[in-house]
Amino acid sequence: MKGQVAAAGFLNGKRATTNSSAYDLLNPYCAEVISARVVRDGNTVTGAGVTASIDLGLYLVEMLTSTEIVLQVQQKLEYPYYEAGNLKDVYMHTKR
Repeated sequence: MKGQVAAAGFLNGKRATTNSSAYDLLNPYCAEVISARVVRDGNTVTGAGVTASIDLGLYLVEMLTSTEIVLQVQQKLEYPYYEAGNLKDVYMHTKR
């Protein structure tokens, strides 16, 4: 799906991420591919793949609500890995 979004031009001039196996495929369609769990560029937020989808979801919850709310959601999900209060444009750099 992300490939279709990218090919349609939604990532033109933006930084983005995807599953590490698809970095080369995403590269022609965005300004920069970043090795991270979540990347935000303006109103566009991309995630690194299946295992990063929980981080992406929690990031969006925090972005749209508050740290207090995301902590409640995180607790209900029993997912201790999300770093609440860390809403940077590049969330959790990963190794390439």
